[in-house]
Amino acid sequence: MNADRLGVALLLGALVTAAHADITIDNFEPGEVVRHPVVVLRGHAGGDSIAVGQSWANAGRTPVVKGEFRAIVELRPGPNMIVLQSGRDTMKYRIDYRPPTSPIKVLAIWVRAKDEPEDAYYYSPTGDRPRVREKFDTALKAIQCFYAEAMHDAGYGRKTFPLELDKNGKVVVHVLTVPKTGAEMRAMENNESWSYIYGLLSKEFPENDTHWCAMLGFSGYDRGTKKSPGHYALGGGSLGAFGTGSMSHWPASLKEIQKVMTDATLLDPNQTFDDSAFRRTVWANVSTAWGAMAHEMGHTFGLPHSNDPFSVMSRGFDYVNRTFVVEEAPRAGVDHWVAVKPDEHSRWDKYSAAKLNWNPYFQPDLVRDTTSAAPSIRVDGDQVVITAASGIRVWGADRDDTTPVFSEFLKDAPTEVTTSLKELREKFKSPYRITVVDTAGRQVTIDEKGQ
Repeated sequence: MNADRLGVALLLGALVTAAHADITIDNFEPGEVVRHPVVVLRGHAGGDSIAVGQSWANAGRTPVVKGEFRAIVELRPGPNMIVLQSGRDTMKYRIDYRPPTSPIKVLAIWVRAKDEPEDAYYYSPTGDRPRVREKFDTALKAIQCFYAEAMHDAGYGRKTFPLELDKNGKVVVHVLTVPKTGAEMRAMENNESWSYIYGLLSKEFPENDTHWCAMLGFSGYDRGTKKSPGHYALGGGSLGAFGTGSMSHWPASLKEIQKVMTDATLLDPNQTFDDSAFRRTVWANVSTAWGAMAHEMGHTFGLPHSNDPFSVMSRGFDYVNRTFVVEEAPRAGVDHWVAVKPDEHSRWDKYSAAKLNWNPYFQPDLVRDTTSAAPSIRVDGDQVVITAASGIRVWGADRDDTTPVFSEFLKDAPTEVTTSLKELREKFKSPYRITVVDTAGRQVTIDEKGQ
């Protein structure tokens, strides 16, 4: 063996070690560096289950279904040698976690009405509200992981948004106590409530440096009407806000995710809020809630709706569970387990992924461009003229019910492009939007009237 081949063999041996190896990891490379703390491993193994963890002592077991498995692992900063064991087969597999250095973050916000009895208050059919911060931590890390896997599947690598974490790696939860009662908040129209909360948060946190994922602790449930006043999902600007009507079902740790995401217990509408997209099970209630969070935060990152049925920016967000499981559990009207097909899970449509690729929140070591001018779009007769001093990376036209037209410049970025207004009108009719994203990730959108 020559020196080069010996060096490669020694390196691979340091990244992967195996005994009787009938275990494979299919979605990572040995020694891959990630910039977020939670990963989902997709692979193959023999037997009925596989143990996966940071050590043999804390390894958790996950099912192997027809030779396939999904395993959720939380990483420590630095090198992580993950251990896997299925039957007589064992493997150690290295993945490195390098926390992002970007100065901008997504903040976790708990919105509390002034008369609620505790900071961590949400509707629960049993009256107890255990492990609220743990549930928020688990949800945000899982959604961050989902974003990364969906971007990786779209061909852009594992890009995702940064969270604010404490010294122990837990999501920092900020509590916003609004100067209104829970009854007053629940009586407000959804858009009015969202705008009110936005105004309060903008006084507490800088909009240029933070986005806010806010859980509405005042959400309730009326067993008579089967509605959840104060529960909604809305996103835009810097704020994504989400009701807590289904939070009693959420997992409170990463090890609980697969258990909850396969819990086919039917919901009792006399006891609990059903937001499961008519699937009426615990797993679907949680999948839709987490998917809605991913969707509304997508709006804060400048994404429009999509007509791709599996896009996060359409009702495709209902299928977030399929990132974490091999088979989908039974639901109302379906009494058997269903294999998850490769092309039938929540994903980013091509336009959304292209825009996120340049979004400042998806640059883990962001250094802001403070010198070049922001991009611009103007209508000049039949021409739409798009300019960006730092270079145009994505420009496109879209409306919610139509496949967008867009161009992406991964290498050489032009500073100006033009397109025909007549052609856009013929394709999209009205209304439609025109958007440009520059190299610095700055986004400008106008309507078909140039406003």
